[in-house]
Amino acid sequence: MIIAIEGLDGAGKNTLTTRLVARLTGVGRSVATLAYPRYEARPLGPALRGLLTGDAGLAAVAAQPRATAMMFALDRAASRPELDALLAEHDVVLLDRYVASNAAYGAARLAEPERAAFQSWIADLELGSLALPVPDLQVLLRIEVDRARADASARADGDPGRPRDTFEADDGLQARCAHMYEDLAARSWLSPWLVVDRETGVDAVDGWLTAASAH
Repeated sequence: MIIAIEGLDGAGKNTLTTRLVARLTGVGRSVATLAYPRYEARPLGPALRGLLTGDAGLAAVAAQPRATAMMFALDRAASRPELDALLAEHDVVLLDRYVASNAAYGAARLAEPERAAFQSWIADLELGSLALPVPDLQVLLRIEVDRARADASARADGDPGRPRDTFEADDGLQARCAHMYEDLAARSWLSPWLVVDRETGVDAVDGWLTAASAH
């Protein structure tokens, strides 16, 4: 089973993932995790980091939402052997970002009339052409944009090796992305969604899994 954890930069996805691992393993489920983008996985990882940190050599790609989205999608496609192995060996695989992150962030970089077509293209690309598995559940970690920005800044201040990237530092993009995520969740884009906060997220996901297991 794939559970994708989605949300803004600074929303607390890693914290929620860590708590979910503890909860689910505590009740006997086998759990694995995988985070996207895979910055350390060559050849795409370093290029993806360069896209987000302003590498001048990648500026032409970074300026084009579809080109950028293709890079993120190809990283997920390249991870397919690892993802398949995790799914074969574990009850639950928690993904820190998945296909919906491409749909939300890419659409947030486009004018409103282009957004629906872009999101359909992402679904066709990643789940169709690249044959990535559909997530069983998508969890939107809801947070106020100002709080996410403050937490992302604090994280960067505490780790000099992890400065805020161009997406994280763009407050307008983050605000639009929050709207995109809410819309995707409201439409149950691709598969079921749960909208949670940091305090209730673990209980909500655990409850969903219990209900799913009962059926």
